[in-house]
Amino acid sequence: MIEIGHISKEYDGIKAVDDLSVNIHPGRICGFLGPNGAGKTTAIRMLMNIIHPDSGLIKFDGAVTRPPSNQVGYLPEERGLYQKISVQETLEYFAALRKVKNAQRKIKLNLYRFDLGERSNSKVNELSKGNQQKLQFINTILHDPQYVVLDEPFSGLDPVNQLILKEILEEMKLAGKTIIFSSHQMDQVEKICDDVALINQGKLITSGKLSEILKSQANERLQVTPLDEINLKHTYFDGYQTEVRGSSIFLETGSLSRQKVIAEINALFELKSVRVADPGLEDIFIRLVKGIQA
Repeated sequence: MIEIGHISKEYDGIKAVDDLSVNIHPGRICGFLGPNGAGKTTAIRMLMNIIHPDSGLIKFDGAVTRPPSNQVGYLPEERGLYQKISVQETLEYFAALRKVKNAQRKIKLNLYRFDLGERSNSKVNELSKGNQQKLQFINTILHDPQYVVLDEPFSGLDPVNQLILKEILEEMKLAGKTIIFSSHQMDQVEKICDDVALINQGKLITSGKLSEILKSQANERLQVTPLDEINLKHTYFDGYQTEVRGSSIFLETGSLSRQKVIAEINALFELKSVRVADPGLEDIFIRLVKGIQA
């Protein structure tokens, strides 16, 4: 388990991370979520010992000492690959540094899994952004690390390769790895993470099991899609807290009967559809931030 205890980091009088505490458990995927500039990458750099916290402690399985480098896999947001050597040479070099056993077999399997087998002799700077991201991810996991830290891992990946990455993360989770996944793409995190830590302006907004956070923040909300979009501005909605997205209007019914509200709307104009709208992480994040700022 990784224990992040009350860490803070300040730059020029601005706190990039402010008293952050999170526990990351083995065999689970923990998502660090928040908008760009929230402090996620700073927190990860402190976790990786690239920078040091001004205060607070980070423990790996109870020890303040960082684990050996061959037990950690780190995918930074910025690419750090050598541009003038080939894909094969890149992976062989880092495999040798980490003393990876059966390196050639593992390199071959991973390259073909990510459809890079035919690009093994290509120089890194000849690869597309997406292929460079795939190569960097392979390099992150090739040595079978116990701790896996990923900063915006889906950057540049198409849907097919996003699915492959998700499959590998699930395999690592089942193998008991401790995985941290940082992203501002909350929809992606919602699909893959077991636990989340929502961060804004360096502060922890909430953390815990994703399922429990979604359940605790659920509210009575309807998604109403009129047949005629002009009815999105119907005066009936003036009495509710609403939000228009595309061709639908979302309204919070509170303690009122949903069936009664639906019947009233249906009597006023024709509906294309109406359903109970469960909040997503982005909705929850916005609601919690507004609650803090209120």
